[in-house]
Amino acid sequence: MAPCGKLGCKWCAKGECYGPGGGKGGVKQTQFNKKGGGGGFGGFGGDGNYMAMLAALMAAKGGGKGKGGGGPCGKPGCKWCAMGECWGSGGGGGKGKGGGGNIDEVAKGIMPCDPSEVDVFLAMHQVEPNAESKLRGLDPRLQRVVIAQGSMAEARSQTGMLIMRCARASKVSPGDWICPACNDLQYSRNTACRQCSSPKPW
Repeated sequence: MAPCGKLGCKWCAKGECYGPGGGKGGVKQTQFNKKGGGGGFGGFGGDGNYMAMLAALMAAKGGGKGKGGGGPCGKPGCKWCAMGECWGSGGGGGKGKGGGGNIDEVAKGIMPCDPSEVDVFLAMHQVEPNAESKLRGLDPRLQRVVIAQGSMAEARSQTGMLIMRCARASKVSPGDWICPACNDLQYSRNTACRQCSSPKPW
């Protein structure tokens, strides 16, 4: 759905508005957001509870092993294994898409997302295969940026929101940076994180 275009719509400003019903806020109640009232991410009662639930689900999956494993795929001739940058057969393989900027500069100091974290995030949402493929195809450090934005339970279209998040993450430009404190992607012009106000570290 297209953005609502309303003057002052905070969701339009973030690029996450999903139509004339008032962005994220105009969503029908679901099994996720009935419990959480008006706070936090779609009924999880805030950022902390959401991340706690994510951690609990990861623990239940066996300490972070997941479908793709945490290590190289081991396929003969894999160029990413040769470079020591393969993240397993379940995570899309290799670096994935990283946009026009130097991903190593943009994501300096950011811990790559383990394939199991991607599995858990997708299990918590209902998205179509094309959106799942976009997330799995990202560089693992950019996957962390997408997941760090929190639950999509309030979105009218979880598929649309995930595609939009992946598109923004994959279009990094020279000078852009990822906040090491909250993993939010910043434009090069930002001298402090727009999300948590932490200063640019370099």
